[in-house]
Amino acid sequence: MSIASDNNLLWVPPDISDLLTVSVQGDADDNTVQGMLIINGAASQWLNGTLDDYSYFELLNHFGIDPFRFVGEVEEHMALLMR
Repeated sequence: MSIASDNNLLWVPPDISDLLTVSVQGDADDNTVQGMLIINGAASQWLNGTLDDYSYFELLNHFGIDPFRFVGEVEEHMALLMR
């Protein structure tokens, strides 16, 4: 399910970078948790302008996340908020 929907139940976090964070299950191994921390840190850097688009998208791709789909859902969410 996409985070962007037309059901009028749009969630807006206190910190916009929360829309780009990922989480792992509680029983995830250390490497998976470390990957989550790297991705979440990179999201903050990307939004602050200290990490360029190419590097952020490559990082997402490296960890198996389709960057265009992932960021696209956030863009859809924000577009619905601004309507």
